[in-house]
Amino acid sequence: MTDIYADTTSLPPKQFLPKALHKLLDARDAAYDKFVDFESEHAALLDSSWEVAALAQDESAGAAAMTAGTDPLDIPSKLEEAQRKRPKVVGALRVLAAEVRRTDAALVAAVRRELPAIEAAAEPVISSAASDYIAAQNAADAARAHYGASLLLRSWVTDWHRLGLRSDFHAGVSETSPVDATGQQVTDVYGRVALRGAAEVNAIDESYGRVKVKPMLAIRSLINGTEITIEAAHAGHLVATGQAEFTDPAVREAYEKDKAEQARKARNYI
Repeated sequence: MTDIYADTTSLPPKQFLPKALHKLLDARDAAYDKFVDFESEHAALLDSSWEVAALAQDESAGAAAMTAGTDPLDIPSKLEEAQRKRPKVVGALRVLAAEVRRTDAALVAAVRRELPAIEAAAEPVISSAASDYIAAQNAADAARAHYGASLLLRSWVTDWHRLGLRSDFHAGVSETSPVDATGQQVTDVYGRVALRGAAEVNAIDESYGRVKVKPMLAIRSLINGTEITIEAAHAGHLVATGQAEFTDPAVREAYEKDKAEQARKARNYI
């Protein structure tokens, strides 16, 4: 494109601007839209390679005319047309760009005069957002402390199950901060206690060796009717071998549906 630009000043949403500015803002935006529309409409003439493109069109038209047995010189020249139109388009675009700059400058000057009113309109929104943030942070801090207290149970289980110790269990208090398996708060790469949310939980889980709770399912023995809850993988094996059935109707239905789907795929494969 040409070196003609019409940059505009970005402003807050219209709801924060006094009505005295709305007319100026609409005028500036209208001028900018007119500039953009005109620029898009004449993009080919404003492109830096407009001459090359026009020459290529003329050469193509000349070749087509010769092939068709007509005089190539009877065809209107795209290059001559572009040379005739482009200066007018450029001149018009400069005027449109100047109008954008003028209306933008008028708007900016008015905005400076109305800054106290803009500040007054913005502050209630900011104060409300601040209150929401504080409330959410307090809730997050409470949830983090609860998580920290719950980790004491994991630590106790680790002592007994993995290390063979007989440490006493001490219930956590609400102010307990989450710590990893070594009893330290997790930190970022700079050693700062800055991790929160999923990052902190994942780091703590990693320190314990990625503690994973195996899914459990309830089944009923088809031999003696006994109902037990065991690991899902073991339960699935007993059901598949006909020794038991799932007690939960939803699980039973999902299992039968999956079984039928597997059988269908097997038939199609054969």
